[in-house]
Amino acid sequence: MPHRIALASLSALISLAFLALPARATTAPPPFTYATDTFSFANETVWNYVGGEVHQESPGAKKRQYTRHCFVVTRAAVQFWKFARFDPAAPPLPDDQIALRIREVTGRSVWLPALPPAQRIVFPGYANLRQASAARPGLFQANIGLGWPIYFRAGNMAIVAPVPRSTQAHLNAEIFRDLQIGEPSIVWLYNFPSLNINHVVVIFSVKQVGKLSRYQVYDPNYASGPKQLRFDAATRTFTYQPTFYFKGGAVTARAVYRGVLQ
Repeated sequence: MPHRIALASLSALISLAFLALPARATTAPPPFTYATDTFSFANETVWNYVGGEVHQESPGAKKRQYTRHCFVVTRAAVQFWKFARFDPAAPPLPDDQIALRIREVTGRSVWLPALPPAQRIVFPGYANLRQASAARPGLFQANIGLGWPIYFRAGNMAIVAPVPRSTQAHLNAEIFRDLQIGEPSIVWLYNFPSLNINHVVVIFSVKQVGKLSRYQVYDPNYASGPKQLRFDAATRTFTYQPTFYFKGGAVTARAVYRGVLQ
């Protein structure tokens, strides 16, 4: 009998200990939305592109300042979606405190799970990332991350490896599956060795039409609206729409920022 009483007491203590633990988040964050979860500014290209071709710069054209940041901008957008919260009812913070909080957000590995609302880094004075970055674009550009370290990413070496169509089909299945649970995907689009495109986008929604997946993407080279990436299951090929820097057509797609080596 004494040992039964002891076991019952121990069981009660364990139960109380679990009740005292902080509650885990049981709901996913709202879906990534272009109008609220993207930056108000665009990543700029080094060269002057027109219709996917490099053209001579117009005389007196304004020098591009914020270039080579497509990896940084897409990664930061997802980091803010996962780790930040905005409070428009509170007064905005001074620049130095906002800068510190921006670096706190972007200092967290983007592949980590999203934080529950109570644990997120708060940005008072603004309703969302789009509004905050419109009010202080230079502050965000200076603190979301440098462009040059991206050239030394371990995952960059994969660009020389052939990517069979079966691998593209597998990636498409992963992207589609993640979107069903509300998770956007950061995807590197390139063609090697031509490099007529070498860019990163965030895939955040999909419309399935037969064997064609039409993905809506956040292209950091634009601040005016989403673009479209398609996957054709019949040919197991990704294609990207024409843009000012790319003529449009088939691309190799590779998921990035899913782990340390990606």
